[in-house]
Order: sequence, then structure tokens, then C-alpha cells
Amino acid sequence: MSGREVQLAAGRKSARQTRSASARAWTLTLVIAASLGLLLYVATTSLPYLIASPAGDAHLGALNDCLARQLEGATRLGWAVAPDASRAAVFGPRVVAVCGEDGSHSRLEVPGATALTFDGERHLWVATGGRLLRERDGALQPVGDIAPPEWLIGHAGGVLALDATGQLVSVAPDGKVLGQAQVPGPGGRLSVGPGGVLAAVEWGGGVIVYDARTLELVRAEAPCTVEFLWWLDGADQVLLACGAPASPDAPGPTSLRFNVRTGAREAVPASTRAPARRLSGRALYVQGCDGFPCTASPP
Repeated sequence: MSGREVQLAAGRKSARQTRSASARAWTLTLVIAASLGLLLYVATTSLPYLIASPAGDAHLGALNDCLARQLEGATRLGWAVAPDASRAAVFGPRVVAVCGEDGSHSRLEVPGATALTFDGERHLWVATGGRLLRERDGALQPVGDIAPPEWLIGHAGGVLALDATGQLVSVAPDGKVLGQAQVPGPGGRLSVGPGGVLAAVEWGGGVIVYDARTLELVRAEAPCTVEFLWWLDGADQVLLACGAPASPDAPGPTSLRFNVRTGAREAVPASTRAPARRLSGRALYVQGCDGFPCTASPP
């Protein structure tokens, strides 16, 4: 082999080594990129799921974990949380599961349940068919007949039931009817404020406010086209999400802080706020997540 042939051979060998090293480096880069991509995927998908999962909820996670075990994969149709968040319940087609932060739990056979709530004393109420049941001594006992409610919500002295016709009824723990009112039409959305003292029905773009126990009318007004109502910490203060204006010349959608007793109102900056309900006995907002109750951000 001549000197030039040796030089060419050496050059070819060096080129092959360079290409091999480049290939290894490129392969390593792809592996690192793929690993980082996988890590990023896990971080951006699994982590938020864990944070938002019912069992991982900061305030209601332990209750939800207990409820999930009691239901054993049954269909979940609705849920309720006690005013102080110390108990929670979920119902399915035939079963109602109840759990407490003290470790108590029960699985009750209640076919045909349509709604449930807790009253001011943290007792569970369940509507099923035309009957209203109240928890007593670990069992659900009938307290009266009632039209199937679309909304069943506890107040300081019992519960409120709003049916599909707009009939609103206040019921005491012994089944006595404390008050009745007629909402102008169907489709109302019922809620109760702090302390379980006042109740509001969002209907027809306005708000109708009652004394929760007696259903005496407090105020009926449409300060804007109301789309959703959040009770605030003050017993007579709510935040209203207002819809589109009635005319092109009217001010655009906004939010109002509204006093349901005096009618005083104050415009507040509009922002994206998720619909959620404030517990009547604790400054905590809740919303549904995968059939369980979860903590929501304040409005």
C-alpha cells in the first residue's frame, strides 16, 4: 500500500468514525427528547387529573374516597354536602352512600331516590317518588308526602323543595309544612345563603328571595339578566353574573354585587367564574366532579 493509499484509507476511516459519532449523538438526542416529551405529557395530564380528582380534593377528598368505596362503582346521580362539610352523600338508582369526617359511613338501600340534602342539624334528607325521608337513628324515616322535587336544599330549620311546577315548600324535621310559595313558572334554580336564613330562586333572568323558613317574600327583582348567583359571606349579599344586554345601546355583560334585602347594587369587574354553591355553614364553595362533590374556587 503506497503512502497516498494509506492517507486515503485513514481519511475514510476518520469520516466513518465522525459519521458514527454523529449518529450516536443524534440517537441520544432523540432519546432525550422523547423522554422529556413523555415527562412533560405526564406532568401536564396526570398531575392536573390528580389535583382535580374527587379523592384528591383538599377539603372533601377523604369523604369522596369513603363514598367511592361505599358505592362500589354504582352509577352516581347526585350528591350533597353538610353545611359545615363534615358529612357528604351520593345517591344512585338504588343506593344512598353517606360518609362523615369522623369515619362514620353507611350504605342505605333507597330505590328511586331523586334528590338529597342535609339540613342545618346535618341530618340527611332524601326525596324518593312522592315521599320525603329524613335520617333518624341511622335510618331514613318518612316525614311526609311531597311532589318529586327538582331541587331539595336544607335550611336552618328543615328543608326547601322546589318542584317542576314552581311550587316551593318549606318542611320542618317533623314533616310539618312551614311555608309555601309559588314561583311564576318552572325552571327555577334554588339556593340558600349563609346560616340557612335566606333562600333565592333564580328565575326568568331575575331573583326571587324568601325567608328560608317561612317563605315570606323578601325581594323579587331583576337588577340585570341574571345568569347565575353566588351567595357571598354576608347573609344578604350575592354576586350576580349578568347576561347579554337587552338592547345594543345598553351596557355590556358585567357582574353585580347585590344586596337582596335593600336592593343596593355595585358593578364589579367581569371575569370568568365557574358556577358553584357556597355551603350555608362554612365559607366553602362546592361543585360536582365525576359525580362527587369537590371544592370550587370562590367567585
